[in-house]
Amino acid sequence: MKLDEKKLYQIMSEFHMLGDEDYGGQGTFQEAVLVGYIYGILSESQYSNLRYDDPDRKIFSFGGFNYVVWFEEIISEDAGQEDTLGEYEIRIEDVHEDDDHDRSDEPILIPVAVEGPYTDDEIRSFLDNGDL
Repeated sequence: MKLDEKKLYQIMSEFHMLGDEDYGGQGTFQEAVLVGYIYGILSESQYSNLRYDDPDRKIFSFGGFNYVVWFEEIISEDAGQEDTLGEYEIRIEDVHEDDDHDRSDEPILIPVAVEGPYTDDEIRSFLDNGDL
């Protein structure tokens, strides 16, 4: 599936929220995969702009609309144990292994929900009022 500005707008207009149930999504495995895919598009596309960066959320402008990506910290009960979701195995790997910076005490955050589309005026209003 190729996700461009128009298709993302169509998907998000229909659902408005995808991902974790705590954020208003359905919480399905398919939504979790789609949230990761959308975050990848928003964070890597040359046509996307990061408007707001906070540890628990990022706001991207893409295709004339804004999308909020929500993040949560991975909390592991047993560092040596891998989590499973149904038949799918989820492994968390350190992508900064070759980095000289010690990140052992930094939390690992993953995208858990995507919300939108919002206009620039709506985002400004949300941020001014503390609603986001």
